[in-house]
Amino acid sequence: MNKKMSTSLIMLLAAVFAMSPFAIDSYLPAIPAMAADLNIETSMVSVTVSIYVLGMAIGQLFGGPLSDRFGRRPIMVAGLLIFSVGSLLIASAESMEMLWSWRVIQSIGGGVAVVGVPATIRDNAEGKEAARLFSLVALIMMLAPSIAPTVGTIVLKTLGWPSIFIILSVVAVVVAVGAAVVMPKAEKVTKQKKSGGYISVIKERRALGYLLAQAFGYAVLMTFITNAPFAYIEHFEVTVELFSGLFIANVVGIVIVNRANSLLLRVYEPAILLKAFLGMQLIGGVTLVGSMIIAPENLWFAVVGFVISIAANGGIMSNSSACFMRFFANSAGVASALLGAVQYGVGAAVSALAAMLSVDTLWPMILAMLVSTLIALTGAFVSSRSELESQQDARSTEIEHQAK
Repeated sequence: MNKKMSTSLIMLLAAVFAMSPFAIDSYLPAIPAMAADLNIETSMVSVTVSIYVLGMAIGQLFGGPLSDRFGRRPIMVAGLLIFSVGSLLIASAESMEMLWSWRVIQSIGGGVAVVGVPATIRDNAEGKEAARLFSLVALIMMLAPSIAPTVGTIVLKTLGWPSIFIILSVVAVVVAVGAAVVMPKAEKVTKQKKSGGYISVIKERRALGYLLAQAFGYAVLMTFITNAPFAYIEHFEVTVELFSGLFIANVVGIVIVNRANSLLLRVYEPAILLKAFLGMQLIGGVTLVGSMIIAPENLWFAVVGFVISIAANGGIMSNSSACFMRFFANSAGVASALLGAVQYGVGAAVSALAAMLSVDTLWPMILAMLVSTLIALTGAFVSSRSELESQQDARSTEIEHQAK
């Protein structure tokens, strides 16, 4: 089932998906200024990054079933409006408690809104076409964090930190209006057959390996983003300017792999490409281990490993999403919610653990990336094999029926 998705709908889904990366990264340059204005420690403001990730996971868990029941459009619009209100409240925060509380509201709204993106793609496409669309949306998701801090810095210097959140609020309202106009009505589709809820998704054993592939592939990306300043600036003692250049190298790698993946989808199935790009990420992880053993102080040896590992996500995220979502035609909202919640939860947990352990050495960071890749690759192979066995059983059953 592949319906033609309009360019305006694809752009809308990309805009919704980009809201959360901007909400996470656009205010990072303003954290010291926020801490000074609120008269609290900088670390207490930094905690709002983790609060957003957690709130987003919760929002998706609520938003998924609601979107299956009431349709993608109204739930997406509601989530964006909640996000907008939360952003406005943050701009007016006068204490740590208010900042944290309003951040929870903002993040839950972001989670409710974003869960409709994979579900909408699943409603309208499957197989290679779905993977292509996921690839495009994933590209936006991974490019947004590289742009957001620059935008935040400009707004901070010209208008002050509250304006960052006011702009986020206004943009959310604009995107909500766009969703109300562009999003197709899905109520008839979603109400024809009732979703079996989260239990039915978890019971689909063929999909669980792809869920692990998505979550732990994303954990590699989050571990790098969280620990990159420690690795480059503190361990290798590079300048801030060189750090920015090295970080951009990873973004360029992601873009190249993402576009290559879109071309390869014309020939290969998403499951095959998923395993190939996870293999690429494994090569990057092994390279990093080798750099630590052979030349632990050599910056460029490590850079090669980091770029290979992170660039691979340009093909991992989209293909794992497509492989997982194709099993849930009648419960796309719930499946999307579980996928997003597990992805963000695992990513936050692994990256935070690596950050806490990476005090004097890069080993915790590198091992966290390598082990996450191995878990993701194992999940992809298990699901692929399980799917193949199911197909063989179905063929055998069909042959038996024909013989009778």
